[in-house]
Amino acid sequence: MRAAVIRGAGNINIEEWPEPEPGPDEIKVKVAYCGLCGTDPEILEGRFGLITTKMSDEPRIIGHEASGTIAAVGKNIKIYEVGKRVACNFRSPCGACYYCRNKMEHFCRRPHHSSGAYAEYAIYREPAVYVLPDDISLEIGALLEPVSVAVHAVDVANIRPGGTVAISGAGTIGLLCLELALKSGASRALVSEPVAGKRQLARKLGADVVVDPLKEDIVEIGKKLTDGRGFDTVIEASGNLDAAKQAISLADNCGTILWAAVYPRDAEVSIRPFYMYTKELTIRAIFTSPYSFPKALNLLPKLELQPLITHIIPLDEIKKVFEIHKTGKSIKILVKP
Repeated sequence: MRAAVIRGAGNINIEEWPEPEPGPDEIKVKVAYCGLCGTDPEILEGRFGLITTKMSDEPRIIGHEASGTIAAVGKNIKIYEVGKRVACNFRSPCGACYYCRNKMEHFCRRPHHSSGAYAEYAIYREPAVYVLPDDISLEIGALLEPVSVAVHAVDVANIRPGGTVAISGAGTIGLLCLELALKSGASRALVSEPVAGKRQLARKLGADVVVDPLKEDIVEIGKKLTDGRGFDTVIEASGNLDAAKQAISLADNCGTILWAAVYPRDAEVSIRPFYMYTKELTIRAIFTSPYSFPKALNLLPKLELQPLITHIIPLDEIKKVFEIHKTGKSIKILVKP
C-alpha cells in the first residue's frame, strides 16, 4: 500500500509499505481522510516531547485523525461489519491497569496504538472504532478525534450557564472549544488570534469579541467585555508560551485557566503564587480525550464543522500538507489517500 513514511527528522516521503492485516481482535480500515494534527509537524521535525530517541530513529507512519470504511475484521470481531463507515481513536486502553480501573484511561500503562493513518489502510482495536451516522460525511467524521479533545477540554474547564470565556488561538481546537463553550451556556466569549481569516471565522461561530494579540491589549479588551472583572474560564489553545502565561491575567476571581495545547517539553511558565492565592485561581491542563468519543460522536451533527476544513490534499502531496501548515493560515487540513 502507499503510505507517508518518516525516516529521520524532517524526512517524509510516499513509499510502498506492507499492507497491514487485522489480528483476531482488530479491524482494518480503508482510510478515507486523515486530519493533520498540530503534533504531526512536531513529530516530523523531532520536537514532540513524547517521542523518544529510539522512536524518532525508526521508520514510521503517523496520522491519527482518521475516518474510513471497514475493509476487514479479525475473527473475534462480532459487531462491526465490512463496509461500515467509521471514525477512529488512535489509541485504546488496556482496561486492566491501575489507571484504567480508576477512571483515568488516558494514563493507561499498556495502551494499544493504531497504525498510522497517512496511508491507504490502518489497523485499530475494536474499542477504538466508531460507526458514523448516515448523515455524517467521511470528511466530517475525520474531525471526531479533535472534537473529542474539545469535549474533554470543556468538561474540565468549569464552564457554567451565563459564564464568560476567553479562548487564545482560533485553530481547530480553539474554535471547537468556542462552539462547545457556547453550547454549554457561556454568555460572552472572546477569541484571541493573530490571523485575520481565523478571527473572522471565530466571529461567525459566535465569538462576541475577536482580538489581534499582536496589535491589541487583550487584558484591557477582556475587562471591558466582562464589566471589569475578567473571565470565568480562560482556554489557551494556541501553544504559545506567552499566551499560556497571559491566560492567568485574563481570569476573574475563582476563575479556571485551562492549558489545552501542547508546549515544548522543557518549557516553563513563571507563576506568582501570591497572585494565585489572592484570586483563588485554578490551572488545569488536558492530555488526550478520555471517555469523550461517544459524546463527540453525538455532537458531530450539532456543530459547525465544515467551515473548519480549509484544505483537502492528496496523500501523494504529503509534503505540501506540512508546507501549508507552516503558513499558519490553515485550520484543518485533511489528507486523502
